[in-house]
Amino acid sequence: LGKVFPATMAEKMETEEAGGEQRANKGSASGLSISLHPLVIINISDHTTRKKAQNGGQQQRVLGVLLGTQEGRSVELCNSFELDYKMVDGKMKIDHEYLQVKQEQYKKVFAKYEPVGWYSSSTSRLTPGEVQPGDIVIHREIAGIIENPLYLLLDTSDGAGVRDLPVSLFESEVHIIDETPTLTFARSVYQLETEEAERVSVDQVSHLLPTGATSASSAMSSHISSVHSAVKMLQKRIQAILTLLREMEGGKVPKDHKLLRMVASLCHRLPATQTADFKEEFVEVYNDTLLVTYLAAMTKGTNSANDLIDKYNVAFERQTRRRGLF
Repeated sequence: LGKVFPATMAEKMETEEAGGEQRANKGSASGLSISLHPLVIINISDHTTRKKAQNGGQQQRVLGVLLGTQEGRSVELCNSFELDYKMVDGKMKIDHEYLQVKQEQYKKVFAKYEPVGWYSSSTSRLTPGEVQPGDIVIHREIAGIIENPLYLLLDTSDGAGVRDLPVSLFESEVHIIDETPTLTFARSVYQLETEEAERVSVDQVSHLLPTGATSASSAMSSHISSVHSAVKMLQKRIQAILTLLREMEGGKVPKDHKLLRMVASLCHRLPATQTADFKEEFVEVYNDTLLVTYLAAMTKGTNSANDLIDKYNVAFERQTRRRGLF
């Protein structure tokens, strides 16, 4: 994402294609403002967990593409999808056909998102700023598909992320090393950016245990659980009163006039809400609810019609040689 000529000795990074430790430069000079959404981290974690389960509990490295938007010097990482690869002579070979298919599928759903980089997971513990052997080779291959890609590395080794988020973000720079232009990594600074839907999902995921159960309740689940318990208790008590009244009516239980007076007093309180003001307010709220429901149905129908028109235009675009028919 930037070029720096020449590089100082402190900024050099070894980029041997086979073996050897690789460490990125201390910082990028491109001045990019990068925003990272939690959905990307959740996707990578889910990808890693599934691969580990499929591999019999053994950690396996995963690769994927980062999707987002870029406006000027601001980059926003919003989503991601997986990549398939094969090991050939100890080197990773990306399935370009699979990449092309996935990219086209995501383009139809997320039209405004563009591939802005790639991600990887590490199976061994890494120090901050360190990349894995062979990452620069994969980056060169990805750069042939995505212009100036970013590289996100998620440390999934045991003990990672205890204090800080185990995510490192890198940009690519070209430095002159031994009078030869060399592609290197430079670590970038990012900030987390969340939306309301992501906050709810992250709050729920953060309380999940490996077994799928929750270790603690979120604010929303606690409120719903307390309301459910209260309604369930009220239903049990009303059912007990009804059962007792039926038995009194049938002569199975002696009548308790004191209890009957209390039940009658309770029942007489209920019709107190059946006033003109209450009915007017109730009808107003009811109509507003119906209006919102109808608007939601109309919006959903309009979106479905737009999707159908877009698909129709795409299907017949080559025949008509026009961008759209509608």
